[in-house]
Amino acid sequence: MALTQKQIDNVQIDYGIVIANYGEIGAERLGPSRGGGEFTADGKIRDIEYDGMKGKTKGMQVYEEIDASLKVTVLDTSISTLALAMPYAQLDGDGTTTPYSLTCGSASIGVLQEGAYLKNVTMFCKTIKGTYKAITLYNAMHEGSFGFKAAPKGEGEVELEFNAHWDSLSDEASLYKIEDIEAIVEPVV
Repeated sequence: MALTQKQIDNVQIDYGIVIANYGEIGAERLGPSRGGGEFTADGKIRDIEYDGMKGKTKGMQVYEEIDASLKVTVLDTSISTLALAMPYAQLDGDGTTTPYSLTCGSASIGVLQEGAYLKNVTMFCKTIKGTYKAITLYNAMHEGSFGFKAAPKGEGEVELEFNAHWDSLSDEASLYKIEDIEAIVEPVV
């Protein structure tokens, strides 16, 4: 059976480009990366059980929870990148006149502040046609543990797994979005 040109055009090729706060002031490309990026969306379905049920039944299921995440491994070990891996830590300095520093102390324990969440994290995946799939997670934050290893004949890697978060103040806000775009607008450095 022959393929269609549309099917061929939409084959995703190459690595993903990941940008934090895409389209916002202070947007930043994360990288260099190793191993590309990986998006996952996961929904939890509850089956409504009833007497005489024969198994999973159409119309008797409810989505109770939907989560989304984006994994990327970066080689940039700048303090600002390490801060993404430790959103609980205090980032001080401006990175130009005063060097950045990252501190974890007793103030790191407690409710996460608004600034711990990125407005978005977007991964761009190139297609054969030359356009991109843009996958955007909203209210993104790394929640996993942080590890850093220095090894001979190797590079330090920062493993980031950004989780999208629902907006507690808006029932209309999106968790994530996948769209086709013609070109990536690179952040201004």
